[in-house]
Amino acid sequence: MHVPKRQQVGALQGGAQSQMTFQFDPAYSNVEFVIRNLWFNVRGRFRDLEGKIVLDESDISRSSVTATIKVDSVDTGNKRRDAHLLAGDFFDVEKFPEIKFKSTSIRRGRDRDSLDLKGDLTIKDKTVPIALSVNEMDRSRSPNGEEFVYYSATTELDRSAFGINYGPGIIGRRLQVTINVQACDSSKVRRSK
Repeated sequence: MHVPKRQQVGALQGGAQSQMTFQFDPAYSNVEFVIRNLWFNVRGRFRDLEGKIVLDESDISRSSVTATIKVDSVDTGNKRRDAHLLAGDFFDVEKFPEIKFKSTSIRRGRDRDSLDLKGDLTIKDKTVPIALSVNEMDRSRSPNGEEFVYYSATTELDRSAFGINYGPGIIGRRLQVTINVQACDSSKVRRSK
C-alpha cells in the first residue's frame, strides 16, 4: 500500500516540539537485500522489522535509532533457500533469532533531505560498525491526527565480517541493503491502544 508523501521534512527545521519519538510501523517497514549467487542476483527481504526513532528537530545529532529484525522473517521467494539461510551455515536462527542495530551518530547529509547515519549492527555474535545513507525524509498526517515519517536508507554489508562465510566463490561476500521505514508518533500509538 502506498501512502502519499504530503509534507517535506527538508532540513528538519526546529519548532516548539524539538524532540519526538516514532515507532516503526511493521506493516509498512522492511529490509531488502541483494546478493550475487553464481551468475545472477538473489533478492530477498526481512518482513519483520521493529524499531524506534527519537527525532530531535532542533539538533539532529541528538537523534537516535534502534531497530530489531526477526531473522525467521527472511523471504527470498524460495522456501528451501530460506530454510538454509536460517540454519547454522548462515544466520543460525535457533541461537541468534534477532539482528539488532543501534545508532552511534547522526548528522546532516549533502542536501536538506539526507542524513548520514552510523551505528552498530549485531548479527549472530558479531557487532560491526556500519554507515547508512538516508536518502528520503518525508512527513504526513492522517485524518485522525497521526503523524508519520518515512525513511529509506541504504548500506553495503560484508557478510564475512559477521562470521558468515559459507559458499566462497559461489555466493557473493557483499550485500546491497535497503531499509524502508514508515514510523508513527508514539504518543498517538499509545493513545490508540
